Amino acid sequence: MGRSGSLLAALLCGLASPASPQGVDLRSGQTIAAGVLSIDSATVVLDDGRTLPRSSVREVQMAIKRGGPSSPAAPGAVSGRWRKLFKKAAALGKIYPGMDGLILLSDDDYRLREDGAWTERNHFIGQVLKEGLRGSWGQVTAEFEEGRSRARIVQATVYHPDGRSFPLERSRIKTLSPQAGTLFFTEERRLSYALPELEPGSIVEWETEVETYNPFRKDFFFPSDGFQAEQPIAISRLAISIPASQRLYYAARNFKGPFSRAADPVISTGAGERRYVWTLRDVPPIVSEPAMPPYFDYAPNVEAALFKSWNRIYDWLGPMYEERTKPGPELAAFTRNLVRGCATPEGKAAKIYHYIQREIRYIAVKMGVASGWGGYDANLTWKRRYGCCIDKALLFTAMLKAAGIRSTPVLLSTNGSDFVDFKVPSIWFEHAITRLDLGGRKIFLDSTGYDDRFPSFPAMDQGAKTLAIFPRKVVPVPVPRPRENESSYDFAIALSTGGGASVLFSARYTGAAEAGLRRYYKSLKRNEQERSFEDWVNALSPDSSLRRWRIGHADNIALPLTISLVFQLRSYAVRSGDIWLLALPDDERDFPEAALPTRRYAVVYPTSEEKRYRWLVSLPAGWKIAALPPPVKLRGPLGERFAQECRQQRAAFVCESDFRRPARVIPVSDYAEHKKFLDRVSRITKDRIFLQADGK
Repeated sequence: MGRSGSLLAALLCGLASPASPQGVDLRSGQTIAAGVLSIDSATVVLDDGRTLPRSSVREVQMAIKRGGPSSPAAPGAVSGRWRKLFKKAAALGKIYPGMDGLILLSDDDYRLREDGAWTERNHFIGQVLKEGLRGSWGQVTAEFEEGRSRARIVQATVYHPDGRSFPLERSRIKTLSPQAGTLFFTEERRLSYALPELEPGSIVEWETEVETYNPFRKDFFFPSDGFQAEQPIAISRLAISIPASQRLYYAARNFKGPFSRAADPVISTGAGERRYVWTLRDVPPIVSEPAMPPYFDYAPNVEAALFKSWNRIYDWLGPMYEERTKPGPELAAFTRNLVRGCATPEGKAAKIYHYIQREIRYIAVKMGVASGWGGYDANLTWKRRYGCCIDKALLFTAMLKAAGIRSTPVLLSTNGSDFVDFKVPSIWFEHAITRLDLGGRKIFLDSTGYDDRFPSFPAMDQGAKTLAIFPRKVVPVPVPRPRENESSYDFAIALSTGGGASVLFSARYTGAAEAGLRRYYKSLKRNEQERSFEDWVNALSPDSSLRRWRIGHADNIALPLTISLVFQLRSYAVRSGDIWLLALPDDERDFPEAALPTRRYAVVYPTSEEKRYRWLVSLPAGWKIAALPPPVKLRGPLGERFAQECRQQRAAFVCESDFRRPARVIPVSDYAEHKKFLDRVSRITKDRIFLQADGK
């Protein structure tokens, strides 16, 4: 569960390898020809009676008899270990029946040396119980960066219930060059090993090691771990060892209930180092809920650092960003020409914002520390017309500077991950955006994407905390007001005497809603766009037909996105005796996030929201209104509002509704009232309008 692996990767925990040891390699370079009786997190006991500090041992060499591609080890060699593992798995399975897997051990061990190099060892043991888990547990991986770190798969074994075991075959380890899609290029490499003969009922065990032998800064050591998974865990442990001359600062989050005491580590000293160990036992599985918070907002987790103040981070990044946001003469002249004619700072900022979104492609080429955290010089990014989030943020600040507008790059983890705990320093941010000062008004903009119209920015940034580099402080990103994330829909409906309807529909959007739809429709071909509208019309009423459609300004982010449709609903009103029942199109609301009677976790939305509807329904000659829904005004616990009103207008009626939700996060303490509010909205939007034809 450490950073170099998945949540289910873990490290050394004192269980001997199933193969026969031939020698022990020490970090000093010496090799001891001896067998190993036992290994735990602190010591290695040799078969000649000697005891070695675990920190002095680099590798235990094993003699593994190789056979075919999946030759099992002799059952007798691992029978004692095999029986113990399956016995532990059976005991855990009785406590948590019906799981897809059981984790017997998840252990991360970080060791920092005096020279600043450090090692992370991960040890994992788990039982696969259902087929779906084979994919995620069937690969052992360890990532490293050439020239800075190296990785090893120390051991990897599959145990079968019948006593057979399939140990690591080193010839089958592959070295891969991982890339996040096609637009992210790094120096990272990955060792990968496919566990053989893995099937439901098997127990898997692996141990990996990543040694950062060439850290770019000796004081930048930021170990971290999460202690919970989707499967129950018998033992979940994090150990951090540092030289005794240094001090560890840490933040422990979400250690609640029976785990509250485990938030304080067990600290020991010896052999010139200080060791901090957090251990949780019998950790229940994560129970998924709709719209739940990101992992680090609810699972027990620890972040640590060697210093307490953020000043070292500011001192490190500040000069780099200052240097790389200086516009050269060519960039400055281009910027001034770009904003010529813009009368206000807002107009200039919008012009630059949209230019970077449209003209600077998102491609990440990260070949070291300077480009990874510091980004490339703004002038270079502008000339080659591509860059990642930090590159585009630096270019944005440089161009704003040329236009006379103050700004700063800011680092953040998006609101869907929320990894960084600002109680201790860290560099593990995943994104970079920009904060602008527009005449004393501070706003955030994210030039990474291509679809946000000024002054909107992606929902993933909204509500997150940021590290503002130039002002040297932590600054939260505000959640926009609901009207800044608004979807507005207008229906003009002409009913026919047979219950059909001709409909003119128009929609306009702002904020995250607008950007999301613009991105979606730009990704579709024209015939696919048409098909999406046809599907929507047919969902309103079967056998309906789309006559005309238009998407306005999908490719021009300086102008609002609009959608207009003309369509025919063949059987819109439903007859029941002498009454016609009418449902307002697109009005029915369901809220899956409120389906549970109670919740363990908060409800987390991408951002705020407002939806406004207006329906003008013209009646055919001889028809009249039998009953309209009564006006409604509802309020929720955190400023949620819903209002709906219908009124007659001669041979027609108008209904209007407005749903607003300003809060992005609904705490568990407010869930009951929030659910009550949403349930009432859902029931009201399912009400029908009753019409009657004269003489019928």
